[in-house]
Amino acid sequence: MRRRKKYDLYVVIFLAIFTIGYFIYNHTSSESRGVECYSAALEDYKAAEYEKAYQEFGRVPAGSTLKPPALFRQARCATNMGKKELAIKKYNRIVRSGSKSSIAPISEYNMACLMFDIQDKKAARHFKRIIKKYPSSDYAIASEYYLGLLDLSDTSKSKKRVEKSKERALIHFKTYLEKSPDGRFALRVIDEINKLSPKLNNYDNLLIAKAYYANGEFEKAKNILNKTTLAESWSDFAKNEYKLGNKEKGNYYAELGLKKHSANTAPEDVYEVVDNYIATFPSRKEGILKLTALGDVATGGDYIAYLNCSEVVENNVKEACFRTLYEKYPNGQFSADSLYNLFITKYLQKKYYDAQRLGFLHLKKFPNVKSAPAVTYFMGKIAFKLKHYESANSYYKQVISKYPDSYYAFRANYNLNKEDGFLPFLELNEKPIVFPYKKSLDNNLVVKLAYLKDYDLVEELCKKDKFIQSWIAYEKENYTISAVLARNAMEELTVKPPFEDFRWRLVYPTHYYDIVDKVKGDNNPIVLESILKEESHFNPYAASHVGAKGLMQLMPATYDEVVKKHNLPKNLNTETANITAGSLYYTGLKRLLGGKDVYAITAYNGGIGSVTNWFSKLTYNDTDEFIEQIPYPETKNYVKKVLRTYWVYGNVY
Repeated sequence: MRRRKKYDLYVVIFLAIFTIGYFIYNHTSSESRGVECYSAALEDYKAAEYEKAYQEFGRVPAGSTLKPPALFRQARCATNMGKKELAIKKYNRIVRSGSKSSIAPISEYNMACLMFDIQDKKAARHFKRIIKKYPSSDYAIASEYYLGLLDLSDTSKSKKRVEKSKERALIHFKTYLEKSPDGRFALRVIDEINKLSPKLNNYDNLLIAKAYYANGEFEKAKNILNKTTLAESWSDFAKNEYKLGNKEKGNYYAELGLKKHSANTAPEDVYEVVDNYIATFPSRKEGILKLTALGDVATGGDYIAYLNCSEVVENNVKEACFRTLYEKYPNGQFSADSLYNLFITKYLQKKYYDAQRLGFLHLKKFPNVKSAPAVTYFMGKIAFKLKHYESANSYYKQVISKYPDSYYAFRANYNLNKEDGFLPFLELNEKPIVFPYKKSLDNNLVVKLAYLKDYDLVEELCKKDKFIQSWIAYEKENYTISAVLARNAMEELTVKPPFEDFRWRLVYPTHYYDIVDKVKGDNNPIVLESILKEESHFNPYAASHVGAKGLMQLMPATYDEVVKKHNLPKNLNTETANITAGSLYYTGLKRLLGGKDVYAITAYNGGIGSVTNWFSKLTYNDTDEFIEQIPYPETKNYVKKVLRTYWVYGNVY
């Protein structure tokens, strides 16, 4: 009996091991076969061989993680072949499977749209479910449009019920315009609303006008705005007139609205109107002075005052201006920057204890604003000047830890390590641009699709992930769009990832570095690459409003002068010629400015005449004090951006 039990135990163990082994083998086999079939089918799909692709996608095993996207692709194939009912069946298999991946909402939305096309009454149920289950998605917004159409489609009801359906449809259409005034269905929604001929109130008309504006229909927006009250829509009147090129009318609405109606206007709308208003004057200062003369403004007054203070050059006047601004708006949107300006003014005046008190207040009150890295860095410099060396190093380390990709992290690193040279990095080790995430997304589905080069599906599944959108743009060789998308995505992150993270390579790619390295001469190639990135974002056909062209954004006269002096090719948009000319021009600036990169970078943007003038007019003891006092805000920010880019390139590569 004991022997029998022992035998049964061996059988159970054997069966368990066999079952686990079979499962592992089957899963592994399913994955490898799935990849093979999906890859082959995708090639057929891209070649528009939809019948062949449909069959091949169908061979992806049920146990493969690629089965849901294979079903999705089958549905697309069926749609392209005009077989909508078959496509609906494939989408429905994904929906019924209860998949929690990002392929589920788009599948249900596509299925509902096809049901709508064939007049299947079940479409409404799916659109409503999408709104309930994925309320923040683009599919939920688009579902509002289709539900509105469905409410209008059934005319077999009683007159009373038809009117109720029209009311519901109008609600759906308004909801769409509220959530997506620039959406692809916005103009169609307005057409449907017009067909209903409803009684529209001021809010409704303003909603329609904003949608017209967002879609570039400025004349139509103007006609609808005329049906609204000026008190609520003055900023829209002003913005629309500016778009139509009617500067005088735009300024009229701007001044009227700022004086009388700004209290109930969103700050961002006021700021946009203010910026447009200033742009109509020959100089920024003239426009700002005109706005200042309007007197107190309920909303936007702090912005106007801030712009006015920013234009002041004299330190004493500037200090008084920002002090008044901070005291008047201690919790306003520009109070942190006002306090920073007071802080840096005291620092430059060598009133270190006063500056320190302001710095403590700033870091306590505004710990996560744009000026926080600068305040933290200069608190370190103050501590050093007061011979509190441990405290100084603590501040420097804090800058590097909390704001690793900032210009001030670069300067903090310099002060901590006391390098003999100003620039610690001399060359880059180029690394490939790869999919931006190491960890899996949607249980590895998106990652697998990315490596299978199903870019279109990845793009649809990850519409809100700017890093993935950036990577797809890179893979499609849209390098400028890729770099800008990645930059914006990184700026939105509160906590920055370590420099080993793949996403940094998208923000700071090494396009044209091979050319830069060949033509660098005696220049640091990373500095030249940083200038190239900030000047043109890798667009060889970039052209500025003042006429600068090419990767290095050289003015034609400057380029011609360099070409003639060094006998270079004359095609400005030839990458090698433009970079070569930029490098030679930079070399000349650097030679004239004592071989200092920081001054050459400043002159590249502000002009060598300005830099030599600042040498004589500014009072400064070190590089930091010089940069902080550059009177041109654009040039000051440019220097910081280039040096920040240089610093990040060095850390990433």
